[in-house]
Amino acid sequence: MPKPVEALPRSKVIDVVVIGAGQSGLAAGYYLKHAGADFLIVDRERRVGQMWRNRYDSLILITPRELNGLPGMPMPGDPAGRPAASEFADYLETYAKTFDLPVKYGVRVDRVTQTADGFYTLVIPNNPIIRARNVILAFGTYPGAALPPMRKDFSPKVAQFHTYNYANPKNVPSGPVLVAGDGAAGREIAAELAATHEVFIASGRPRVVLPERFLGKTMWWWLEKFGIYKVRKFKPNRPRIDFIPTSVPEKEALVDLGVKWKPRLISASGNIVTFSDGSQATIRSVVWALGHLLDTRWIDIPAAKDPAGHFLMDQGVSPVPGLFFVGRPHQASASSGLIMGVGRDAEHVVGKIPLHIASGRETAPAVLAS
Repeated sequence: MPKPVEALPRSKVIDVVVIGAGQSGLAAGYYLKHAGADFLIVDRERRVGQMWRNRYDSLILITPRELNGLPGMPMPGDPAGRPAASEFADYLETYAKTFDLPVKYGVRVDRVTQTADGFYTLVIPNNPIIRARNVILAFGTYPGAALPPMRKDFSPKVAQFHTYNYANPKNVPSGPVLVAGDGAAGREIAAELAATHEVFIASGRPRVVLPERFLGKTMWWWLEKFGIYKVRKFKPNRPRIDFIPTSVPEKEALVDLGVKWKPRLISASGNIVTFSDGSQATIRSVVWALGHLLDTRWIDIPAAKDPAGHFLMDQGVSPVPGLFFVGRPHQASASSGLIMGVGRDAEHVVGKIPLHIASGRETAPAVLAS
């Protein structure tokens, strides 16, 4: 069990609390450390990088090592090679230790509010609140799997998985499997299931597939070169383009493996699924690979969100003073939700925080037990 928070006098205030110790939170921590800030990083997991360890066994990052390094520390290994998720998790853990970042594990923040005096309170189960002048929300681009209401229309005999609890083909019952979603994760899972199962994959919006490398440079380098990742003001309704490198199985390759390519899934009844072209299939299991869903309800600050509950921000800076973001998709550019973009965004955001680093600070930092 995670150790409890130490007794914490409510009069003590931390300058900055970073929620999340993934790549976004650690990048923010790097710049806060160099600024001499009084800060703390909290994460609900037991280890840095655990979110990556919890993904499916065969997950390989779509970006090469040369683009996966965080500020101040390149990722070791073949620069052009793509690391496994577990390797990247270990890199994050080493990064936190190398820069001696103040990360506290097993700390689940259930609620964040702002009091009349402008301070933030972080509510932790069975522990005192933490008070902070500033909060950086860096809990990740992918905090939870998106699951459609349609999942309730399946028979209880149909096994249902998503990209966070699917591990490998061995934990999927024998029989036909539907993979709902043809992004990178959906394609990779369909490819490995094809060796042992009959597999259907339901596609969605058109995907732009680009060569992994061209003229000696990565796809990501060329996208940066042509301004795709240029910093711009966040626009929540702006159309987004999802690029897939050829290192991810293409449609033709999946068909060659025996995967049955289908259009969008529109309904389910028992163990029968129907696609937008009217065709149907009888399945034993379904793997939901529809992307990721963000729950913002625990950030109990109405002025920080629009009526639909989406965070309001300008390049990671909330209209609510003292609230900031790192790692949100498209918060400043198309690379903001990628590992390669969090360093640039973290530097920008930390530069906007009014840090109390002068001697004679009025309040001492609150401390959590390791």
